Amino acid sequence: MMNYDHPMKIHFPTFWSQDSGIDYSAPVLHLHDLLPRVGQTTSARFDQSELIRTGETIQVIWCPPVSDLNGWDGQPSEIAQSYLLTAKVVGTAPSGLYRYELEILTCERFVNVLRALVEDLQTQQNFIHLDRLAWDEVSWAGSATVEEFTYLTASTPHEAFMELIVKVIGNEVIGLFSLHIDPGGVFCRLGSKRLAGSELITVKRTLALARPLHDILALYLA
Repeated sequence: MMNYDHPMKIHFPTFWSQDSGIDYSAPVLHLHDLLPRVGQTTSARFDQSELIRTGETIQVIWCPPVSDLNGWDGQPSEIAQSYLLTAKVVGTAPSGLYRYELEILTCERFVNVLRALVEDLQTQQNFIHLDRLAWDEVSWAGSATVEEFTYLTASTPHEAFMELIVKVIGNEVIGLFSLHIDPGGVFCRLGSKRLAGSELITVKRTLALARPLHDILALYLA
């Protein structure tokens, strides 16, 4: 188990390599064949604003193929089949700009990471602050329940796209994951905080307005 005792910057690649010889057109794919293994080297493409350096160790989210292509908002159930990886950047990949070769050091189911953050909440309050300006300008929002967590995504007229994963307990909302994408770059964090004040009001208001999200593709993972 990693130590999440401070807000952690993580990376969310724009897509992962599919050069493993797997037939992605097959009607059923096996998760254990797709998931990068510890000790394996694979590649991923990142947004051009991400500062990725050869030799550094990074935390990065891996998603199954449908959500890798379309986002969690297109296949929210795959949050439960996503993983947080620790990887060493071993170099740039020859197959395109902003692609890097990654040596996988650890692999942990993402929802287990979220549960660990909730358990540490009594001693740590380290979730990053929301971009209130963007969340107050939301023009569209959607939400889904994934296991015991709530996934919330929203966009604004000014090209901002946001995601949150929270845990709702009665009137409390615990923020655990945030992603914010706008023309200025990609900002992705893990942490934990019991939301209060204007942040709590904003998130509750957006949840109330959000339309239910559903998977765009029938289950294909075994």
